[in-house]
Amino acid sequence: MKKAPDFASIFTSRLKEYVAFMKDNDRKFNVETTILRAFDRYVCENNITTITEENVMGFTYSIPNLTKGQYDKRHRIIRNFSDYMNLREQGETIRPLPKNRGSGRLIPYVYTDDELVLLLEATKRLNPAPTLRPYTYYTMFGLLASTGIRISEALNLDISDIDLTNGILKIRNTKFKKSRLVPVHPTTLEVLREYDKLRCELMSNQKDNAFFPGRNRTRLAYGTVNSTFLEIVRTAGIRGAEGKGSRIHDLRHTFAIRRVAVWYDMGLDIHQMLPLLSTFMGHAHFEDTIYYLSAGAELLAKGSSRFKKDGDSIG
Repeated sequence: MKKAPDFASIFTSRLKEYVAFMKDNDRKFNVETTILRAFDRYVCENNITTITEENVMGFTYSIPNLTKGQYDKRHRIIRNFSDYMNLREQGETIRPLPKNRGSGRLIPYVYTDDELVLLLEATKRLNPAPTLRPYTYYTMFGLLASTGIRISEALNLDISDIDLTNGILKIRNTKFKKSRLVPVHPTTLEVLREYDKLRCELMSNQKDNAFFPGRNRTRLAYGTVNSTFLEIVRTAGIRGAEGKGSRIHDLRHTFAIRRVAVWYDMGLDIHQMLPLLSTFMGHAHFEDTIYYLSAGAELLAKGSSRFKKDGDSIG
């Protein structure tokens, strides 16, 4: 079998690095590598020196009579590589191809510091008071914002899953059937301890082992939490009365974006740090983490002006 030609464009080193990175993170990445090699040839043939939206579109449709799914795949693979480039050096952010209404992922909402304060303050005013309910939502939403765990993971937490001595959460039965340990910040741990004490005092007759019980003294359901969240963000003025807007899941997006922004400020190598973030958040694939970051204007702004050391990028 004839060996596929090696990368030869101006992006050779980054392409090789990217492919190796993906394979090191347990991806087969064979189809993606083939398309990246085709893009590399396209770059050479057209004397391209910068990955822009225009030349990505040019490559995507450079082969006639493909299906929409094939064009989408070509575009998505190059866009993912461009996202990777954005985390390593300056480059243009490539927008996804437009999708049919009602299909594809929603654009994430990134909360500001002020909005997070408004959200948490509004939970304290929930009725009925004085009951455990406002404390439950305050603690739960704060935990989501400070750890980036999924809402389903928070709702599944048992009392025994939280190590209140060492500040460790045991996340069981995750989206991808894997368990993981999640450390929490000392300030978050203090809130968890205070909530646990209140839960014991205000709900001594709890019917199950849920760390976040509802008014019926059993584990809260997602539908109940989601409707309460919508009530809170609308009351706080973060989301309008109708239409699309911020969601619970966007607390997870915000956590990921802020974590990488902190790493940029610290001058850390994002290439080395992203696998840690993927593991921490329980992602099955690296692209899932990249997707979380791609919507962050704060991150992209920081990424456009790289930290320099002796003339070389260390971001």
